[in-house]
Amino acid sequence: MKSIIGVMCLLLALCTEAFGEGAFCQVPTGTVVVFGNGIMGTQKDAVASRNKLHDTLRATLTSDEFNKLEFDLAYNQSYGLISDLYESLKQKLSSDNVVVSFWRWLGNREEIPALVREALTNMATRFDFSTHVGTGDLDNHLTLYRASILAGKKVVVVAHSQGNFFANAAYELLHSGTDSVTSRSFGIVSVANPASFVGGDGPYTTLIEDVVIQAIALATPVGALGPIAPNATKRGSSVATSDWSGHNFLLEYMAAGSNTIGPITQNVVGMMSSLEQPLQRVQDGIITAILTWGAQPDVDLHVFEPGGSHVFYGNFQGISGYLDLDDTSSFGPEHYYVACTALSAGVYSIGVNYFYGLAPETAQLQITAGTIVRNYTIPLATVSGEGGDASPIPVAEITVTGDASRGFQFAVSGAP
Repeated sequence: MKSIIGVMCLLLALCTEAFGEGAFCQVPTGTVVVFGNGIMGTQKDAVASRNKLHDTLRATLTSDEFNKLEFDLAYNQSYGLISDLYESLKQKLSSDNVVVSFWRWLGNREEIPALVREALTNMATRFDFSTHVGTGDLDNHLTLYRASILAGKKVVVVAHSQGNFFANAAYELLHSGTDSVTSRSFGIVSVANPASFVGGDGPYTTLIEDVVIQAIALATPVGALGPIAPNATKRGSSVATSDWSGHNFLLEYMAAGSNTIGPITQNVVGMMSSLEQPLQRVQDGIITAILTWGAQPDVDLHVFEPGGSHVFYGNFQGISGYLDLDDTSSFGPEHYYVACTALSAGVYSIGVNYFYGLAPETAQLQITAGTIVRNYTIPLATVSGEGGDASPIPVAEITVTGDASRGFQFAVSGAP
């Protein structure tokens, strides 16, 4: 099959660190703390929330404990509610001010008009959060979680708002699905939970004063399960937040001096200590590629390295990297890595071949290069067999420049 997935375009160049001396290559980690965002915020807000967890845990743990952690993001797009709210307000206000101020209102950067508060509360009562779990995002999250567990790391997801539906779905798939993990190495710490449970019965924190959760509870039909009952309050706190909704992760739940930042932090610490350290099956690397797919038997990962080495099931060892996990019995994963000490400058071309199956399939590929993470979805219409080994479907290219003495830089190209 000769179809090309996407048009190659330069997306990003990061990581100017000399990795021979860098922390990434030297410090082994045992736990990944992941932030799963809710509905009201941008990706920039989600990154800021992840960074807040980083800073809070650094101030809480000893240096030895903190240095065994790494931090990541399970980003969820806003499915439906935010765009519907925007269109509704634009029509009602008939003003360009909506275009200028919409995200500043939701991000609490400008005083929010009463009309916006009323519209948001009314829409929350009609919006079915539980049905808006985007499968593309969920697939990316599962790839992150499985890759971490395969590398011998515990995973703690701090899920906020709608992020709880994604985390709960991931928990069920990881522990009850066909391709399940065998150890209790994945746990959820819930914040502002609109769902009726926490996957794995993990701890949660929800404020009585959370207007969004109140609205969802009021809108829950009689006989249906609504959100878990609130278990925290702002009463008695000396913190005056700017979050009218009582729902914002940074401005309310994790505000310094709030009644909730301490319990949430302790829930994360407690979850980390209660989880099992999974058996390490793959190696970490400065470059990694992990391939997963569905129930069809065999999809293969291919990497063409600088210098001409072709790494795949027929040649596990390359000049730079190694295919340390190959799967021929459905779902994957297949895993390729380049150790820091083996990294070479040049272009690493990543491809996929649908080797054997009885129906169309869809594969997910996650590439990490330094601090860059890219996720790709690859539709596979027909089987190519051994004939596809020499010319797999090209998905992405990793361009490495520099050297160990001056530092390596990375650029990843390819349309997600």
